[in-house]
Amino acid sequence: MKLPNIWGQGSLFAYSGLDGENTLSNSLVGTLSGDRIGILFNTKIPCQLNFILKNVCDIDYEIVASDIIKAQFKCRSGETRPFVLLFHSQDTVVGSTSESALPQIFFEEAVQSKTDDNITIYELDGEYAALIGEKHDQDTSFAYAVSKESQADAVEKVKNAVKSDIHKLALSKLEFFERLPKVNGLDENTEKMYYKCFSVMKSQVYTSEGRFTTRWTTPDRLPHKLLWLWDSVFHSIGNKYISPELAFESIKAIFATQAEDGFIPHMSSPEESSHETQPPVIAWGIYMLYSHTKDRRILEDTYDGLKKYLQWNMRNRDSNHNLLLEWKVEVDSVHCRCGECGMDNSPRFDNVQEMDCIDFSCFMANEARFMAEISCELGLTSDETYWAKYFADLKKAINEVLWDEKDQLYYDRLLDEGGLKNVKAVSSFLPLFAGICEPYHAECLVKHLQDALSFKTVLPIPSISMDDQTFGTDMWRGPVWINYNYLIALGLKEYGYEELAGEIIRKTIAAVTFWYMQDGTIYEFYDSMDRVSPRKLNRKSKALEPYQYRVRMQSIRDYGWSCTLLPAMILEH
Repeated sequence: MKLPNIWGQGSLFAYSGLDGENTLSNSLVGTLSGDRIGILFNTKIPCQLNFILKNVCDIDYEIVASDIIKAQFKCRSGETRPFVLLFHSQDTVVGSTSESALPQIFFEEAVQSKTDDNITIYELDGEYAALIGEKHDQDTSFAYAVSKESQADAVEKVKNAVKSDIHKLALSKLEFFERLPKVNGLDENTEKMYYKCFSVMKSQVYTSEGRFTTRWTTPDRLPHKLLWLWDSVFHSIGNKYISPELAFESIKAIFATQAEDGFIPHMSSPEESSHETQPPVIAWGIYMLYSHTKDRRILEDTYDGLKKYLQWNMRNRDSNHNLLLEWKVEVDSVHCRCGECGMDNSPRFDNVQEMDCIDFSCFMANEARFMAEISCELGLTSDETYWAKYFADLKKAINEVLWDEKDQLYYDRLLDEGGLKNVKAVSSFLPLFAGICEPYHAECLVKHLQDALSFKTVLPIPSISMDDQTFGTDMWRGPVWINYNYLIALGLKEYGYEELAGEIIRKTIAAVTFWYMQDGTIYEFYDSMDRVSPRKLNRKSKALEPYQYRVRMQSIRDYGWSCTLLPAMILEH
């Protein structure tokens, strides 16, 4: 088994709800440093746990994962010294090192500290931290903890942690990988990327808190932190390979945020929610999980809430009552004109206006056809008829109103002017995923995907066509998104274009593997020309070097649905 062992600046380091209590309010989360062996922790006053190397001439990493780092330090004397750093609990890290790499704490602001025997205590603007070190022959055990309660609590945590069996803890972290599905035939680098993805998936899991009575997931522990609607469904696609129950909880947590009228917000904490929604993919995700498990409880426990949610969309996002769905647009925003659709800065929404939207309409049509399947499984005959008719009517409306015969492509339609907005975006291919296309439409879409002047980029599928004047490396203005590649590949397979679907999947896996081996992380989006490292891609503004997510979000590292859908691509295709 080739485990991930590439150090990458910005990679997440966090405790997992799979291992014990892990809440948004109390978890300690860090990212790997870029210029040293160290972790930047996101405490009130950010701090770095660094290891100052002395007389070390080489480092051999055995594993660099979301909650454990193991390495061998080769000293100039010829000796080899072991190193391990791992999460002991949600707010405490522990490890074993030697004189060649002793731990030190650095804060970005002045903090009060005091040292008592071998414990140093810090006060961090209402939070407390403690670092302990205990020397044993040539090795030193250490622990670092943060507490929101008191100095005494932080001290107690490090005292308990430093006495733990670090070797046993490390074995328990490694056992996670042993339980995952094995894939024969992967090359060494792809196998490392595969297990890296699962490691990140593990880090996304919180335990119950506030309104969330089950485990729940987040796209990334930094900077997003919270639960997001369609992300949670994408998480379930990969999480089922860790545990079907975890996958179900990933989706079930979404319904804990649902309002009485059926509305489900796009983003929620354990206490609060946003006022926008997000692309509807829940019925599809539920049915995919049911197909994997054959557990009727998955359908029974979610059907009523799901029906209310979809009907809320039908009532509140179709102002002209033509069945086609309209995103809520943000006329005053410069960089995120349509957060609801997830394609924040897409040129589809330049000169923003309300539109009948191809992506919203396709997602709803796809939900309807899977609601019909779910209704059938549950014996709800009248509902099955209802959803089948809604799908048929919506399919007809999409093909009649949003298809442009001249360009042979689907577009959004402007409500006020009544004309199509001819922006060729990746969303134009969602009719393949939703089963909307007639064979003729599918053939036309495939021609666009194979056109070297528009969508046939080195790494398919670009978020906007190459012949669009905005095409470049900024988020939804050219880069490739893993979720759309996954969805469109599914659609191509459904229409019989298995060779093209396989090509898209293979190129996606190869590109992500290459950049993982270069940078040590799995990114939010990728250069469609596959020339520029994702760390240098714009995200509504220029990329910063070194990585500074607290200054401005960049192509997010160790990103949720990239990490959950890549193993699915490998295992399913």
